[in-house]
Amino acid sequence: MKRFVLATILLTVLLGIGSWRAYGEPQVAQGPERLKPFMQRKLEHSKAILEALAIEDFDKLAKNAQDLSLLSLESNWNVLTTDEYIQQSSDFRRACRVIQEAAHEKNVDRAALGFMDLTVRCVECHKYMRKNAAVGKPRSQP
Repeated sequence: MKRFVLATILLTVLLGIGSWRAYGEPQVAQGPERLKPFMQRKLEHSKAILEALAIEDFDKLAKNAQDLSLLSLESNWNVLTTDEYIQQSSDFRRACRVIQEAAHEKNVDRAALGFMDLTVRCVECHKYMRKNAAVGKPRSQP
């Protein structure tokens, strides 16, 4: 079961990284070059989470999930102010929380599922950004 979960995670990550590299970063008003180091930090934390899952290093798992969640609170993260983008960010932080909680519980299966969810959140948000970043749609009013 663990091999299947880890193989599924690896495949999901590789597909996510492949789509990220194939399509590039979204064009935003601040310029995509400014975001490259930030996006690289996100990718490094994601890789560290995968490594921690593979070797069941729960401390490393919790730390990198927390660091990734904290990145989502930085100003570089907030490139759009649409309700959808805000929801995407919230879902991302929720997935990070699941990984952290699972790491504290030493539950590698739950952490692996959380990482799969996190990867899906990344891919979905990047698809959304490619579609909407150039438009720069303002946040809708309630």
